[in-house]
Amino acid sequence: MKILDVGCGRQKISGAIGIDLNLSSDADVIHDLNVFPYPFAENEFDEVHCDSILEHLENFFRVMEEIHRITVPGGIIHIKVPYYTSFDAFTDPTHIHFFTSRSFDYFREDFVYHYYTTARFAMLDMHVTFLKLKQFGGLSPHKLLGIEFFANRFLKIYEAFFAYIFPAHILNVELQVIK
Repeated sequence: MKILDVGCGRQKISGAIGIDLNLSSDADVIHDLNVFPYPFAENEFDEVHCDSILEHLENFFRVMEEIHRITVPGGIIHIKVPYYTSFDAFTDPTHIHFFTSRSFDYFREDFVYHYYTTARFAMLDMHVTFLKLKQFGGLSPHKLLGIEFFANRFLKIYEAFFAYIFPAHILNVELQVIK
């Protein structure tokens, strides 16, 4: 299984090929992720990880199209991005994009605005996680109180009515490449 770690920084996944712009990263390939195409062949990777990188890149649709190109049909894409209500989404001045549960709908053929991109993905999983606090032994009080369960069970209701009252921290997405 061939794995790509996009924007790996200094925490590259063991056994993966890392790609990053930063020369001091653990990347195997130094490349500006805003420049296309990426230096990989079509259908080269079985799995791609994007952990805290998509929010930094200029053209979200073009990046996802490139990930689609270099991943095999049926390949899995793991994504972690700051959730739009997280203070971390706005803390870093290099963040360009903010994400909700609907941000990845554009890659579904049945979505009304699917014409923004030709890349298609199936949604395998989507859930939010909340900030973990040292005072709670590294646990999230939101998880202990059942708020995380509620938010993930009823994500659209959570976003419409409770996201700013109980702000989630990370949006976790797992996609499958459709070709």
